[in-house]
Order: sequence, then structure tokens, then C-alpha cells
Amino acid sequence: MNPIVCALDTQDLNEAISLANALRDKVGMIKLGLEFFAAHGPSGVREIAKCNIPIFLDLKLHDIPNTVAKTVEAIKALGVEILTLHISGGTRMLKEALSVVKNTKMKLIGVTVLTSMSDEDLGELGMTRETKSQVILLAKLAEKVGMHGIVCSALEAQEVRKECGKDFKIITPGIRVGPSHDDQKRTATPKEAVNSGADYIVIGRPITKNSSPANSAELILKSLI
Repeated sequence: MNPIVCALDTQDLNEAISLANALRDKVGMIKLGLEFFAAHGPSGVREIAKCNIPIFLDLKLHDIPNTVAKTVEAIKALGVEILTLHISGGTRMLKEALSVVKNTKMKLIGVTVLTSMSDEDLGELGMTRETKSQVILLAKLAEKVGMHGIVCSALEAQEVRKECGKDFKIITPGIRVGPSHDDQKRTATPKEAVNSGADYIVIGRPITKNSSPANSAELILKSLI
């Protein structure tokens, strides 16, 4: 299994299609987020799907249970591999969303604490737990209600694996190849993330902004061996 998920953080549909085609045999999945979805919606997802590469649709849904369930129902028709929801939406929201994807291939993955956030950021929101403790709390809730896995930083992945078992999928963003952390605070290298227990590592700019995205993806994959 290729653990690399390449984030196509762009509003340019042609650029996204070009990257998806170039990376089709070099990465495990392509991630499309809010920026792309806001610009192109479901039709844009369908265009990327024509590139024959699994799609991770990272919309981080968070709303009342009925609204989220209906949104998941609409997205289900797009045939994406993974869809994200905020675990903080609560048990009822998660369960209603899961009921929609029962007996389908689409997996629902719960977002714990964004990798752009720190203990200080959580404190500003009135959360008294340290970041790792909050991530573990949310991960255990996701596992309890039947979510397929969670998104967390590599710094929490090892403990999530210990608490939630070997079949629970762990996806780690905040992966950095060079010294730049950009807007992320809880980061790791690809090798560190995989060694910590991540099933998938989300990498964007180190691949997409490289002069040869395919070669960059190949080098990162080789570094994991």
C-alpha cells in the first residue's frame, strides 16, 4: 500500500487534473479540500475522478446531524474513497453520517485537532486538556461510534494506535520534507509519521510545488523504506 496522500490545494481545475494524472501511479490517493470544492463543487470532483485515482475529500463537515447526514448522502454519489467530519460534532452527528455510508465503499474519517493548533489555541477556546489528551479523547469517541479512522498529527499517532487498535486508520497531515512548517504547528517528516503508526501521510507543497511532482513523490516513498 502506498501511504502517500497528495493534497491538491489549488483552485485551478486544469492544474489539479494535470497533477492527478502525473501522480496516478506515484501516490496512494489525491486529497481535495475546501479550496478546490468551493471553486468547483461536485463537478470538479467528478473531473478528478476521471483520472482513475482514489480521492480523499477533506471537507471536515461539522453541523447539526440532519444537515451532515444529507450532505454525506449527496457526496456518496461522487464515489470518493474518504470523507472527513469533525468528531467534535458529537456522537449523534457521527452515527447519522455513518448510517448513510453503510454497505458502501466510502469511509468516514474523523478530524481530531487541526495540526495548525497548539495547547495555547485550545485554551483560547476554553478547552483545558493538552492537545494530545484532546486528540486521544476524540479518537476514542470516533472508534466507539464506528468511524473508520481519524486525522491527527504524527505526535499523537502512536498513542492513538495503542488506544484504538491496529485496524483503525490514522491519517497524518502536517508532513514536512524541509525546514519550512508553513502554517502547521504539529509537524513531522514522512518517516517519523509512518514510524509513529500512520497509515497515510498527507503531503502537499513538497510534491505539488516541485519541478517534477512525480519524482518528488517517488523520492518520498523511497525514504520510507
